[in-house]
Amino acid sequence: MRKTRVPFDRAAPFYDKTRGLPELVMRQSVKTLIRELKGCKSILDAGVGTGRFAAPLQKSGFQVVGIDISRAMMEKAAEKDVDNLVHSDACLLPFKDSSFDATVCVHLLHLLADWQEALREICRVTREILVSMSYERYNPLREGYNRLVKSLGYESRRLGKGEGQLKDLVKPLKTVFIATYDVQADERLMHLSRRVYSSQWTIPKAINDKVVDELKLQFSGQSLPKELWIIVWRTKDVQAYFNNFAERR
Repeated sequence: MRKTRVPFDRAAPFYDKTRGLPELVMRQSVKTLIRELKGCKSILDAGVGTGRFAAPLQKSGFQVVGIDISRAMMEKAAEKDVDNLVHSDACLLPFKDSSFDATVCVHLLHLLADWQEALREICRVTREILVSMSYERYNPLREGYNRLVKSLGYESRRLGKGEGQLKDLVKPLKTVFIATYDVQADERLMHLSRRVYSSQWTIPKAINDKVVDELKLQFSGQSLPKELWIIVWRTKDVQAYFNNFAERR
């Protein structure tokens, strides 16, 4: 396993409980995703994880292939009757060019230091569109955590860029609003205290505990609004960005 990856085996037992969406929001997310994939038959789920999107897409009739570097996460997907699971690195996909009509990529790129290479591979194997989801509201709790950790001499950081940040580099074909919903700060504080997020895994427990205790004084009892969007790119536009970037270098 490359050191430029964040393997998620340790998160498999609690991933769905700590990353899940409210039931109504999840239902609307899947409904919107299916609508945006209309006309596509073959779908690559890059970073399939526990299969939370692959499962409903397969049940809706799409031909979905899911890839992941975490066997433990894929075992959770298999428990949801997700099939066509391939153990693979997103930066070295074992598929021919233009194998899929579309790729779904949600919460993957921030785990890869060489996220650009993953995108190049995704574009290579995808004929039409790249689809992702993004949270578009400022997160004061997360920003507060990052700031406090840094003040204590550590850094909570992601290896790569989130899919939402890609829209600042490559103009999307479209962005589609899904829902606004509230997240309870107490629940997120509990998750932070247990270090369930990958950006926390290099932070010592004593430092994490100190930061969370301070955040509890600021955020306990609050509701934090979030907005969820689907973002769609033409893969040819993403490819053009990287080609132009290479030429500029």
